[in-house]
Amino acid sequence: MKEILLSVFCIWTLAIQGQLAYEGQVVDAQSGNPIPFVNIGVVGRGIGTVSREDGRFLLEFRPGEVESGDLLRISSLGYTPREIPLAHLDTRLKVFVFRLEPEPISLSEVVVSSAELMEVEEEHGYPDLIGKGIGYWKDSVALGGELASLIRMRKGLYRLNSLFFHILENPSDSVQLRINFYSPNRNGGIPGENLNKSGKNMLHTVKAGTIFSVIDLKPYDLWVRDDFIVSLELLGVHGTPQVMLSLPAGEQPSGKSYRRYASQGDWETIDGAVVGFSVQATLFTDNPRRMPSPREVRKRLRSESEISGIVFSAGPALRGQKISQPMEGATVINYTRNTTVQTDKWGRYRMKVAKGDILGVSYPGKYQLIVEVTEPRNFNFQLHSSRELNMQRIDAE
Repeated sequence: MKEILLSVFCIWTLAIQGQLAYEGQVVDAQSGNPIPFVNIGVVGRGIGTVSREDGRFLLEFRPGEVESGDLLRISSLGYTPREIPLAHLDTRLKVFVFRLEPEPISLSEVVVSSAELMEVEEEHGYPDLIGKGIGYWKDSVALGGELASLIRMRKGLYRLNSLFFHILENPSDSVQLRINFYSPNRNGGIPGENLNKSGKNMLHTVKAGTIFSVIDLKPYDLWVRDDFIVSLELLGVHGTPQVMLSLPAGEQPSGKSYRRYASQGDWETIDGAVVGFSVQATLFTDNPRRMPSPREVRKRLRSESEISGIVFSAGPALRGQKISQPMEGATVINYTRNTTVQTDKWGRYRMKVAKGDILGVSYPGKYQLIVEVTEPRNFNFQLHSSRELNMQRIDAE
């Protein structure tokens, strides 16, 4: 198996003599409330970190690693970034407080057309890289370090619905990530503008034992017309001082991946290799040639089967036996085909699926269940509130 140096996040804590330490908090300039997961770093130096949920941070580095003209950059989704020369910081202060001004929320582009737009469900990216390589970083990476890959798209108007990726190894209890979507910068194609204009961080936690992750992108209203870049950003690790989150990766002649080692650091480009990110998207088009051919439609219909079942939770014990309670209004999503159904008052659902489809079953207050269809069969789902079920396969009994 060929190994491609891309995507393991590693953290080491080092005790360094003469190390500078900037401790502080980032708050909303209008409300005074702390801002979580803010990127703080020295621009272009690979020195950076991410604030905690209470907005507090600790930035450490050696004096020889920076120069007097270097800039400290503080940025967060939904806020105007700040850049402050390091020479202007009052080193007599024990704790710095940085205030960021909120930016107006930018709504997605409204598409106006006299023609009726047709919707085509498509999958893009690299879903089939398992067994072809392992992506990882060997070097130390600070909070805010990112791994990204370019997803190539045929030109058109797309709404991004779901992101998928497999996890090959994660020895920690959990790794907290932020998902970022970027447009390629015109100067060299590196990640440029963040496409998430919702003002909401796209957070995702990979727990021990998770082998497949699905992120619902609809709440973030992401639209693209061309190639885009998806990245994983490291926000925290729990249960071990060193985290190694490895993902499927592989060679791709026209592929491009990118990495940076800390918040506000420079991006490095890796040509000819990609990480196993894939995206389900809806194409909106007035061109009939972009629609699936009749042959493709027939092939898809032949692969589909209708399954049904009940979504339920374990109720209170009666005479030592737990009672199953059907769940009305539970949501069953076929992420692969972008279809959604709700359960009726008896907890029943019906849905068309095909082998390989990824389903999500959820209900408020319960952990979401992610399942992969290995054979289209009727299946009942039990949702839990006490523990998370990360991956289960639908198999014939």
